[in-house]
Parts: sequence; structure tokens; C-alpha cells
Amino acid sequence: MGVNQWFPKDMEKVEINAPQVSAEASLFVETKTGQVLFAKNPKRKLPIASLVKVMTVLVALEHKGMDDKFLVSQYAADMEPDKMLLIAGEKLTLRELLDGIFLISANDAAEVIAEGTTGDRDEFIRLMNSKAQQLGMKDTYLVNPAGLDEDSDNSYSTAYDLAILTRYLIRRFPEVVDISSTEHIYLSETPDHQDYDMYSGINLLTTYPGVVGFKTGYTPEAGLTLITLARNNGHEVIGVLLGSASRRDEAREILDYSFGKLQ
Repeated sequence: MGVNQWFPKDMEKVEINAPQVSAEASLFVETKTGQVLFAKNPKRKLPIASLVKVMTVLVALEHKGMDDKFLVSQYAADMEPDKMLLIAGEKLTLRELLDGIFLISANDAAEVIAEGTTGDRDEFIRLMNSKAQQLGMKDTYLVNPAGLDEDSDNSYSTAYDLAILTRYLIRRFPEVVDISSTEHIYLSETPDHQDYDMYSGINLLTTYPGVVGFKTGYTPEAGLTLITLARNNGHEVIGVLLGSASRRDEAREILDYSFGKLQ
């Protein structure tokens, strides 16, 4: 039996008045009951871009503490395009690297974590896929820790699987919600690293009451992707959008619709 016992329910019900969205796939679900509030192709396998990093974070936290330090390699420092601008030879704590992952989707931070968690990047990726299987994410395959497109072999998942992953992460490690809900952070210079000044790219944080993060993504192949986490009137909703042309507007519209159903 897998470690996860929570799954979204009754995804086949179609509401006549549900929002019409450009996203190729979507799932919005109430996390306490598993009630599905909105679904569109929730089990379609699609590239997910930087939403891969949610699994990177989970595997890291299962093996390391927030204050554990990670050494930045030249390989990690060279990662493009979204990055903290880490410098090879620096040392940062896991907490500092997670700030970079959630606020600016830092690919260099994801690579540092993958290299430093077990000392073997390939082993870390194996752990990512093993964890997906444990959680019942049957339609997920991950090839790197950052979510970047690869030439021949790309990561993929489904809105359904990503909802399972996100709920498991925030239940097991609720402190990540505090990180993903941070709009701005300044990391002072230390003997181990330069200073870092980062602003969140999750613009729903400042424009939709109740949104407390969670993760954005984009690659040319995946398009705009989003996991959003919102809490209103005692309800908690996880929403996933994959391949959206306008993730912010569509997330806002579906959140309005979802919380309307929960009143």
C-alpha cells in the first residue's frame, strides 16, 4: 500500500455553468474532503515545466533539514534561464534554496538540491520517480529536478497527480506554505554566500484574497503551468492548470467558481 491515502473524488461530473478555459488540463479540488470542484482532462499526460520542482522539494525535505548546507557546483551555477544567480563554491541552506525555488523558480537552486541531497544527481531523480509511485501518481515521469525541456526525453504528469503531490507536501511539510506565500525576501550576505533579493512570481498572491502560493512554471513545450493554493471560509483548495494561455485569469475565474460551490 502506498504512503498516500487521499485522492480526488468524482471527477466525471460536468457542470453546465463551469468556466471555459484555454488550459489543456485542469483540476481544482477541496483538500479536506477530496471534492472535485472543477476538472478538465485531469488525467491527460502533459509536460509540466517547473511544477517538477514540487517533487524536488518533497524529496529534499524527506532527506535533509532546513538548516543543512548545500555546496553550489559550477554545473548548477550555469543553469538557465530562471535562476538565483548562484556562484560556484557558495554554500546555502536548504531553506535559502527553497526561497529561490518558490519565489523565482530557480533552476540553479533545484540542481544544487539534486546534487547535494544524496550526493548523486541520478539517484535523486530516481528517488523523485520512486516517490511518485509511492504517492499513487501513476501517470508521472520525471527526468530532471528543474522541469526544463530535454531534447529527447521530457518530464510529464497530470493535473490529478499534481494535486495529490501538492496536498501530500503541504500536509507533511506545512512550512513550505510559509515560503511559497512570501512576496519578497532578502537574504543577507554571509561568509558562505552573497546577498540575494527575490520577489515572488506568483502574482495571485497580491491579487486574489486567500491565495497562499504555490508554484508556477513555463517552458515552450509545456506552456504556462500553475499550481495554486487558496484558503477561504475554512476551505482549502488546490488548483492545477496545465498548458494555459492565461493562467492568472483562468485561475482567478476557477477559484471564484470553486469557492462559490463550497458556500
